[in-house]
Amino acid sequence: MNISPKRAVVVEDNVAMRELIRMVLGAFGVSEVVSAINGVEAISALQSAGADIVFMDWQMDVMDGLECTRRIRTGVDGIDPKTIIVLVTGMIGEKNAEMAYAAGVDLFLEKPVSMKILHAGMEKVLGKRDVK
Repeated sequence: MNISPKRAVVVEDNVAMRELIRMVLGAFGVSEVVSAINGVEAISALQSAGADIVFMDWQMDVMDGLECTRRIRTGVDGIDPKTIIVLVTGMIGEKNAEMAYAAGVDLFLEKPVSMKILHAGMEKVLGKRDVK
């Protein structure tokens, strides 16, 4: 199984969190990381070149992470509905996790997160399926 994604989209309105996720992706050898600050930008980035994995925040202006996840899962925007989505959010608790999984995320991680937790989460989701 190839567990080394080539392209990732990081959907996060917080610069520090975006950079932390970029570092983890770099540790996995991801060669292209595209940043988006909301779901609308994420949809556009995914339409233009797709991605092997998406790290997404929940609470963002314009289009939040759950709405973006639902759109990706429908495939109506020409995006691969099987794209791996990791939600990294300050929306904590079991109820929020259930909502996120119902929307279609592959993994729900609560903020604050460390580089170690992000790395372990990425290994977990990549171990579940082959990457392009």
